[in-house]
Amino acid sequence: MRRIIAAAACVFMLVGLAGCGADDTSNNSGGSNVVTLSPENLISDETASTAAGATLTMSKDGVVKDGNMLTVTYVSNPIGANDSVSVSIEQFSDTLSTSQIWNEYEANRIYRTDMEYIDGIGEDCYIAFPYINIYDRGCYIRISAGSGSDEGQKNMLINLGTAAAIALEAAIPADAVQNGSVIQ
Repeated sequence: MRRIIAAAACVFMLVGLAGCGADDTSNNSGGSNVVTLSPENLISDETASTAAGATLTMSKDGVVKDGNMLTVTYVSNPIGANDSVSVSIEQFSDTLSTSQIWNEYEANRIYRTDMEYIDGIGEDCYIAFPYINIYDRGCYIRISAGSGSDEGQKNMLINLGTAAAIALEAAIPADAVQNGSVIQ
């Protein structure tokens, strides 16, 4: 009798485990899991402060969602005493493909005849003041910092863009985009 009860318990456990495994693999197309990134993970208030040359903190609004884009703005205290830094990210997901994000990135670039390509940041990058726009690993990053359009402003945007691309590439492995990984 003990053997029958033990065998029945094993069968129920195997059925339960098989059910859990089936649910897990049906959501993953063979790639690794990728975390959803938030803009403050790409550029911290400390990094924004260093780039701006002033103490900046996250605005009281925190991270704001606008459509598929998440944005954080770092401001001075008092507000307006120094230029703010704004960081946005739009990331691929199970409902938003990398090609849709690329198309949006490219559409924004086409309208900016005053843009300048920047080499060495992400897969594609350009500056169209007051923004640096980066496409990398299925994500669109957009950063604004200040309101100028001189070499100092350009260098600040390049430094912030480089920091954001490094953080993005550390969080999302290159093969995760190619393998259609699940966003968690």
